[in-house]
Amino acid sequence: MKYCSRILSLLLVLACLIGCTGGGTDETDPAEETTAPAVSADEHKTDRILKDDFRSVTPTGEHDVRILFLNVGKADAILLKIDGSAWLIDTGDPETVPVVLGACEDLGVSHLGGIFITHTDNDHIGGLRATLAEVPTAAVYTSSISTDWDKIERLRGEVPRIALDPGEAVHLTDGVWFEVYGPIRYNPRDDNNSLVLRLRVNGATILFTGDMMFDEEKTLMSAGLDLRCDLLKVGHHGKKDATSESFVAEAGPKIAVISANKEEETESVHKSVVKLLGKAGAEVYVTENYAMGIEAVVLASGKIEISDYQTVHRGEGVVFEKVSKSDQIVVLRNTTAQEIDLAEWWIASRTGNELYEFPAGAVIPAGGTMTVACLDYSGAADYRWNEGKVWHKSKEDLAVLIDPWGNTVDTMASE
Repeated sequence: MKYCSRILSLLLVLACLIGCTGGGTDETDPAEETTAPAVSADEHKTDRILKDDFRSVTPTGEHDVRILFLNVGKADAILLKIDGSAWLIDTGDPETVPVVLGACEDLGVSHLGGIFITHTDNDHIGGLRATLAEVPTAAVYTSSISTDWDKIERLRGEVPRIALDPGEAVHLTDGVWFEVYGPIRYNPRDDNNSLVLRLRVNGATILFTGDMMFDEEKTLMSAGLDLRCDLLKVGHHGKKDATSESFVAEAGPKIAVISANKEEETESVHKSVVKLLGKAGAEVYVTENYAMGIEAVVLASGKIEISDYQTVHRGEGVVFEKVSKSDQIVVLRNTTAQEIDLAEWWIASRTGNELYEFPAGAVIPAGGTMTVACLDYSGAADYRWNEGKVWHKSKEDLAVLIDPWGNTVDTMASE
């Protein structure tokens, strides 16, 4: 997915900052908040006073709302599209970038009003640099409490970062805000201290909890926040160190979504958490059970419809013919009678997390082959992966061919 020039990207950033974002009310000048103030590491761990901004906003109007909880393995990435604007909560792992960018392509998202990073674990920020490089984005939002925002500073490039205090409200579109619930306190036993966001739209309430754990749950409950929600994005991938019985009782969700892959992270989707949510009356959905992810549509009536997210596009006709550990090459074959343009397709290494994106002009002829080689390969190749080696010579590795919309077209184990 290729976008406009750098100049156009910067213009989009300025336009979105002026029209799409801000803390509290619409009168707030976002330009004053575009860069997080320089603070010491200790100040990042200082408790915050809960602001009242979110109490002064009232959701209004009827809106077209689509929320995609993307299947990014054990990681987190949520794409929201409300009316004509879009936002991202977390960016998945480095190797799941094609899924995130493919969803943007599928939904016609040419720029983002913002990317909200809940915390700095790699399965939440791993795709940030690549996403920012491909999709013009107005700002990167973080909480003002953190253990390591230096990671964000290294990844965000020229995109401004806005640090959010609890109680602020971020204006998304007419009559719609993200309300910042947490973190309020730096919890030393909670290595996540996750940004927690509430969204009220069309009469429904969605609570996004990132990797919130027990200590932060207690902090929010002690603050007297209204945690009731229709849909809960379950904290910390459904592990047993999050989602307490008292928190679930206060939230009372009808729908619970867990972003996880139990094969990659065996402690996720813990049976005790699933049982607790079910006992509370919530329908539980796990992203690993859906090829592309889970789609939640919030109707004008406030009802939330859950479905298997399916892209309307799919690339076909190209398969792996060879993935060689010894030569460090990949050979693809076109099985059709027509040439296929592979621009914006990807090859991923499941074990090493490396990605190769085919450039413009990468056309594989009808019935023909194409070779992609690593830099250490001395033979002829059509394209070069900018890595000395990709395919691990002693461990099992899986090559994945991904189309521009995030679909897995083919896989092959390296040999």
